[in-house]
Amino acid sequence: MKRKENRCNVDMLFVFGAGASFCATQGRAEQAQAPLDKDFCSRLESLNVTRPAWVNNSRDTIKNAWKDHIPFSSHGLEQAIIRHLGHTEFRQAIHKRARQGVLSDAEYLNQMAHLICHTLRKTKENSKTPYGNFFKQHFNNKKPTNRVLTFNYDDLLDKYFLEKYSSQQVYFDRFDTGSIRVKKHRAKYPDPLLIKLHGSVNWRCSKDDLTAIVSPRNHNDDEYVIDDVRFSEKGTPSPEDDSSPLIIPPLPAKPITSLKLFCFLWTKAYEYLHEANDLVICGYSLPETDRLAQSLFANFSNKELRTITIIDKNPAIMSKWRELMKRKTINQKAKWTYFETFSEYVESGT
Repeated sequence: MKRKENRCNVDMLFVFGAGASFCATQGRAEQAQAPLDKDFCSRLESLNVTRPAWVNNSRDTIKNAWKDHIPFSSHGLEQAIIRHLGHTEFRQAIHKRARQGVLSDAEYLNQMAHLICHTLRKTKENSKTPYGNFFKQHFNNKKPTNRVLTFNYDDLLDKYFLEKYSSQQVYFDRFDTGSIRVKKHRAKYPDPLLIKLHGSVNWRCSKDDLTAIVSPRNHNDDEYVIDDVRFSEKGTPSPEDDSSPLIIPPLPAKPITSLKLFCFLWTKAYEYLHEANDLVICGYSLPETDRLAQSLFANFSNKELRTITIIDKNPAIMSKWRELMKRKTINQKAKWTYFETFSEYVESGT
């Protein structure tokens, strides 16, 4: 992490979770509404399309690989993946006669990543365009001092940024420009506007890179470098294609710290939290299973923080965040505010 004098001065820092995109698409037909984590598996299981053909095949592959006594559709996405990987590990190590036909973890997660991407590519913002109005309020100037951290894969918000700013300024400096292995490169845009902590449906990498990302890695290994990250405006490649969506599916132990790109993004997020004057958290409940995010929010220091705004349908989430922020390294005089929905917050003009 950079020294304080070299960090970006952040005015307002927005943290978005699935609840933000769910609200931004509310009122749309089911396939066009961004699902919450608890409904994601049900959405995947109900996929039934004529084209592209790989979607139904991947859906069936995932359904046939499910070995738990509780239906796949009854689980949240993160819970289901963790449960499946646990069963696979048990069969491969203990119940070896039951491991025949079990998908490798890498192939299972490859199929899931493509289905997640396909599903989110179908989502559409509702007629009130809360993301669009949010962008106009907080980023419609030449040198914005606000920043966004998002745990969402979808690109509903991204399109507004990309209409006004370059993809390098939005995501990261070497995005869509060729190899990111170049070491002697002074960043033109060292402080991305939109930090996508788990990747994005419009990012592409090679299939080998995706497989390497989701495969178990030795903690002694050097950081893994993704050679090339490209932009894809629409569509989802087949799991058999060489091009894959660059998203990190929910994992028991995320490999992000061993990936050079994501290590940079999470470090930058940590810096932003240290420097923000105002913090707005929307639709993100800080799940216990996301250990890296737990550490991210539990370890930053910010004695200058003026306000903390929580936006969530469940008001109890505010108590959870207040308890987490009740520490000496955070300004205890910061003003707390609550909104029930993202649309309500945007309409308030706060």
